[in-house]
Amino acid sequence: MPSVKLECKSIAELPLPEHLANDSRLVYTTFPVVCLALCKLPEWNFGFLLVTDFTDNDKNAYAAGRLPQRLPESFSLGDIHALEQQKVFPVTVPASKVDLYWSELCKFSPHMKQYNPRDEMKCNFSKEGVICSLNMRVKEYRGELEGWISTLEVCNRESLNKPTFRNWIKNCGFGNFMARYLAHVDERLYNRLLPNFPIDAYLQPGDFLSEKGGYTTSKKRHDDELLTQAPKTRKISAAQVTFQQQFTQKQPVESQRVAIQEPCSSSEDELTQHLQVLTNGPSQRLQWQDFTVNLVSFSTLASFTVHNIPDATAFETTVLLSEILPDINMLFVRPFKRTIKIQPFKLVLKGRDDKVVLAELHSENELNNFFGIEETEEIINKLDKVSTQLTQLKGLQVRIRLIKSFLNLSYGYRKAYWTCQTPLNELLEI
Repeated sequence: MPSVKLECKSIAELPLPEHLANDSRLVYTTFPVVCLALCKLPEWNFGFLLVTDFTDNDKNAYAAGRLPQRLPESFSLGDIHALEQQKVFPVTVPASKVDLYWSELCKFSPHMKQYNPRDEMKCNFSKEGVICSLNMRVKEYRGELEGWISTLEVCNRESLNKPTFRNWIKNCGFGNFMARYLAHVDERLYNRLLPNFPIDAYLQPGDFLSEKGGYTTSKKRHDDELLTQAPKTRKISAAQVTFQQQFTQKQPVESQRVAIQEPCSSSEDELTQHLQVLTNGPSQRLQWQDFTVNLVSFSTLASFTVHNIPDATAFETTVLLSEILPDINMLFVRPFKRTIKIQPFKLVLKGRDDKVVLAELHSENELNNFFGIEETEEIINKLDKVSTQLTQLKGLQVRIRLIKSFLNLSYGYRKAYWTCQTPLNELLEI
C-alpha cells in the first residue's frame, strides 16, 4: 500500500478525520511531543501512548471518550500545570512493542524507573516532561483521529547532539514546540530536567521569580484543577488546507490573522487606546498596530503571552517597578585584562493582584540605549550615578515602553521577551 509523508509540525495541523477516511494511502508524520503516559493492561489487545505538543485537537479518540476508561484522565507537567483534555492525543502501540518503547522512554531520565506501563496507577509520568521525536501513522477511526506508532526517540542531551537530530530540529518546528513547552515549565520541573535535557539552553534559574512561582510568562493551574474546559472551535491550519486540496480538490481557505482580545474589566482598562477593532462573530477583537506604540493598562499587558504578540509591536503602560535582577552591584563587571561589561538584567514590573511582567535587556544595543550611551566603555565614568539611579527605580511608579524582541538560543529556539525602550533617565521623570 502506498504511503505519504504529511508535512505538518503540530497535532493541531493534522488533517480532519473525514479527509483521511477517503484516502487509501498510509499517512505518516513526525514532530516533537511530550509523552504523558504509556499504558497496557492485560485485558487490552493494544497499549496506548498519550502525548501532547500543547496545541488543540478535539477530533481524536481520547477527547471523544472512545478509549478504555482506565486510561489516565488528568495530566500535569511539573507540579502545577494541568493540561486541557483537547491537548492530549492518543497513539496506539502494538502489545509486542510496549516494552521496547518503554525502554526508550526510560532513557530520558532515571526518574522514569518509578513508573510502570502495566500498572494503571503508575503509568502516568506527565510531570517528568519527557520530550520525544514521534513518527506515527495518522488514521481515521470511527470518525475520530488516532495515531499508530512507528518510531519513538527521546530528546535528551545525548540525542540532541547527534547530527541527524540537529538536521531534524531545523525542519520539524522544534523552536515553536519549545516556546509552548516553556510556558509549562516551573522551577521544580526545571530542576528535574536539568541533568538530562538542555533546559539551561532556554531558561536560566534567574527566570524564575521565586520558589513558588513558575516561568514568568506561563499560565499557571493547580494540580486539582480538573479537565473540564470545553473543547475550542477547531481552526483549519495551512497543512490541513493543503491536505484537503490534495485529496478533495477543494479550494484553499484564505488564512486570517488572529487578533488579540482586549479584556476591559476595570476603569483603568477603559482608558486603553483602541486602535483597530475587528468583528469576529458575536465578539469584538482588537488588533494591535505594528511599528507604533499602543497605550494599554498594565493588567491588559500582563494578560498577554509575548510569544503570541506580532513582531515589532510596542506597548506603553504605567506600573510599579518592584525589583531589578540580578542585584545592582552585579550588573557591571570588569573581566581580567578586559574592558568593562554590562551584564544582561531584568526589570520586574508588578501590578495589582501581584501580576508580574519582566522587561529584559540582553543585547549591547538594548543596554546602551537604556543607559543613554553609545559605547559600553562610557559607563565607567557614570557608575556611581547610574547605580544610584537604579536604586531609586526600585519601588517607583514608572511609565515604561516595552517592545517584543528575540534572543537566539540553542537548538533553533528563539526566545521572545519584552525589552525596555525607555531610557533610565526617562523612567525617573514620572
